[in-house]
Amino acid sequence: MPHRSPLSGALILAALLSLPALSHAADYRLGVFAGSAGKDNQSDLKAQFKPLVDYIADSTGNNVKLEISQSFKNMERKLDAGRYTVFLGPPHLTADAIEEGFEPVAKWDKPIFGVVVVLADKPYKTIADLKGTRMGIASRDTAAGPLCISALNKAGLRPDKDLAAVYEGKFQDVMIKQLSDDSLDSICTGPGAWRMMNEQEPGKYRIIGESARVPGFALSIDSELSDQEKKKLTAILVNMGKNPEGKRALAAIEGSAAGAANTLPTSAKEYFTSNLLMQENKRLYNTQIPAK
Repeated sequence: MPHRSPLSGALILAALLSLPALSHAADYRLGVFAGSAGKDNQSDLKAQFKPLVDYIADSTGNNVKLEISQSFKNMERKLDAGRYTVFLGPPHLTADAIEEGFEPVAKWDKPIFGVVVVLADKPYKTIADLKGTRMGIASRDTAAGPLCISALNKAGLRPDKDLAAVYEGKFQDVMIKQLSDDSLDSICTGPGAWRMMNEQEPGKYRIIGESARVPGFALSIDSELSDQEKKKLTAILVNMGKNPEGKRALAAIEGSAAGAANTLPTSAKEYFTSNLLMQENKRLYNTQIPAK
């Protein structure tokens, strides 16, 4: 049997070391803005988004690391400072993410809008009937809050002139409790919070008006990914509701981001356009309800 010289052995070893290593799929980072009506406990939040993590991981073959925030400012900082592979957020944060190099590819099949809610036994029938009453309005930092201001204005009401008292609902559960306890006559919130109220106390509340609608939560991907990766992720994230695992992932989500049964194709243009409307409505919010 021939013996290899030390030199030939070294050359073989060098050649082996120069070969590409066995390929391992890179980790994906999923950033999620859970919304103002989400759970406070991080373990509960992670549990409701775990089916989405598993769906993306199983569909791509990549490990997926989840990062969740319920703070608008914290999420904006994270979008500025680091790159997620996939980002799930409401329309105004989706628009911000576009500026940081993300491409919206799939949107919830349910839009976001403001709903004006009263106790079922109250006499109010329209938004205009609320003149002189006490109202809670979703925070100016939410998608629904500024839409609520626009709805009030269209009904002939200005919060700073035509309401007896205005409460800015930075915490949805607190605002809902105030309505339930009759400390507020009405609230204007988003469809996620309305859904939660109806599930917890069926028949106790009713809607007397709605605002204009904007696209809902969206899944955006990092624009620096290769074309092949973008194509793969887009195919996975669009029409999730037609896949059993994707449908389960959507159904598990609670809070502001809840309610989608499917994901539809979208684009940066759609969210850029809707953001112009939301920015104008936020200007109205800041003018009519100055920040304290």
